[in-house]
Amino acid sequence: MTATHPTIPPTTGDAVSTVGTAAVDPAPMTYDHLARTPGRRWWVGPTALLSIVVGGLLFVAAVAAAIDLAALVAGVPLDADSFPTDPVWAAAAGLLVIVATLPAVLLVVRVVERRQPGTLSSVTGRLRGRWLVVCLVPALAVSVVTVLVGELVDPTEGAFAGWSSFLGIAVVVLVLTPFQAAAEEYLFRGWIVQTFGAVVRGPWPGVAVSAVLFALVHEGATASVWGFADLVVFAVVLSVLTLRTGGLEAALALHLVHNTVVWIVSAAYAATDSVADYREVGSGVFVASMLGTVVYAATVLTLARRRGIETTRPGYAPT
Repeated sequence: MTATHPTIPPTTGDAVSTVGTAAVDPAPMTYDHLARTPGRRWWVGPTALLSIVVGGLLFVAAVAAAIDLAALVAGVPLDADSFPTDPVWAAAAGLLVIVATLPAVLLVVRVVERRQPGTLSSVTGRLRGRWLVVCLVPALAVSVVTVLVGELVDPTEGAFAGWSSFLGIAVVVLVLTPFQAAAEEYLFRGWIVQTFGAVVRGPWPGVAVSAVLFALVHEGATASVWGFADLVVFAVVLSVLTLRTGGLEAALALHLVHNTVVWIVSAAYAATDSVADYREVGSGVFVASMLGTVVYAATVLTLARRRGIETTRPGYAPT
């Protein structure tokens, strides 16, 4: 059963319009159609895309420069790519560079598309905190089991890195991973899917494009068929969850918990350099990951139905 959020007052033209003497209820809007705002013109999508690319690069460059400056002040050596060589600093730098794309997406939605950034979060116009917390529970259970099975299938090599390095990386990961996962979710499962939804009726073109792009931005994805498939399946399932629950909370929960668990396990073995490297992903790891993702999706969809999670919002009345 779907419901509309009672706290969102209809904007001008929302909810009900009159044609002659008959009241017309506009069709409810699904998550992928939230960018279909009144007055949107054909050039908004291309302009927003260009703005996100340029703005994202500028934000990333600024953050990278700030990290390098801070590393130099702290006496942390940089490698040939101007990346900190210290594992803790390297983890922070890698996550912050991704986080830097999030403000670019939010600013473009607000300034170029002239809609509330909260419409990227859910059909209610905000991030539903309680629903996010609910989703974190099965996300943690599935992620831990999946990583443990993956370790049995393809064990991480190396000895314990030591408490100093491990705790330093663990703290960085716990603080920054939620923002890193949010940056990727708001871009791939949010903005890209909604941008396609602004011009096409069905959600699947946007889901397909976002899934492929999501896979391609990960290191080594094209070097392994199983690694590429793992990323695409993960992305498609997260998009389905977003569409079926009316928001990014379920996708965000699994993404941030999965990344956190993987980072912490890798930190224990001083193997953080390979966290986002999919070159060596084999069929065993792919099957374990896919099953875990599907189990999580089934669990969350069941919880969403039982809790009556909103999946649509009032549409705009015809003019």
